[in-house]
Amino acid sequence: MVYTVLFPKWWFRVQLTHASQDKQPRRGGKTLIEQLRDRCPTLANPAKAYYVPPWHLPQGDMQTIYLYTQHFKPAGCAIEYERDIFEFADGGKAGIDWALPRQDGGPTTPLIILVPGIGGTSYDYYARSFIHSLRKQLPECQVAVLQSRGCNGVELVTPKAFHGGLTDDLREFVEHIAKRLPDTPLIGIGFSLGANILTKY
Repeated sequence: MVYTVLFPKWWFRVQLTHASQDKQPRRGGKTLIEQLRDRCPTLANPAKAYYVPPWHLPQGDMQTIYLYTQHFKPAGCAIEYERDIFEFADGGKAGIDWALPRQDGGPTTPLIILVPGIGGTSYDYYARSFIHSLRKQLPECQVAVLQSRGCNGVELVTPKAFHGGLTDDLREFVEHIAKRLPDTPLIGIGFSLGANILTKY
């Protein structure tokens, strides 16, 4: 904790970067930054938006290395999945891993669509630990991990692969789920590149 004493709080401040107001798309009459101010006031307030990393992992590269060492640790986060193969309109395929036990959809059973980071899978430690913690607080929720096409054992069968600017696959899957489970609240959670894709979506 020494570095948290040596450096002032502004050293750890989160800097939000966004397009000018006239270039931001509006949803429900509000821009993204306006929605952030309404729904995430702490994040939108520069005086409060800061992140203090753990004392033993002060840098991003160290945090990445630590996560890799945890990748093969099932203890405490043993999550079982049931896999569906989702086929997109262009013939591409992606693995959808549903955390077990699967729940019946309904107004009181939210579906969490989890989008991993670049090349990430449902088996990654951060995904399993997140689902493990989530199930403790919301045991009735469903969790579906949407993996990128051609990843985690699913063959890449189209010339188009995934990339950070592609939201088509996420959009198509969400539309499919919305039709299949019309009364189920949908919540998107993304990690790293997955969060970037969700934000663009």
